[in-house]
Amino acid sequence: MKCSVLLVAAASALGFTAPVLAQDSDFNLTYHVERTPKAKLSIEACGSTIEKLAKNAGFAFDSQTFPGQLVVVRGGLEGQGAFIAQCIEVETTTVSVVQGIDYQGPKAALGQFADQAHAAVKSAAN
Repeated sequence: MKCSVLLVAAASALGFTAPVLAQDSDFNLTYHVERTPKAKLSIEACGSTIEKLAKNAGFAFDSQTFPGQLVVVRGGLEGQGAFIAQCIEVETTTVSVVQGIDYQGPKAALGQFADQAHAAVKSAAN
């Protein structure tokens, strides 16, 4: 577990866009980080993209907006897992961080949602 935490921290610090998976019998973590020019993707558009995807997936979710700084969207499926997505404004960049946590075993619905949300945010920037 300690190695998994260090791997996630290293991926975050280096800005990797590939998912980092923490393999454990108790849970599975899927983690994506993406940097996009703010001119191509605002934090509001980033958050809206994730909200639409969560709604279409049938997930319960809520969001918080801190104008000019941060949009947080979080939710999941009761008893199965949770996700959290953060769209962060840093100068001229929008940083999106999407995490899906499946409560049991291997990657499942929430990990797959994190993959889809990451792809949708990248697509929204184009």
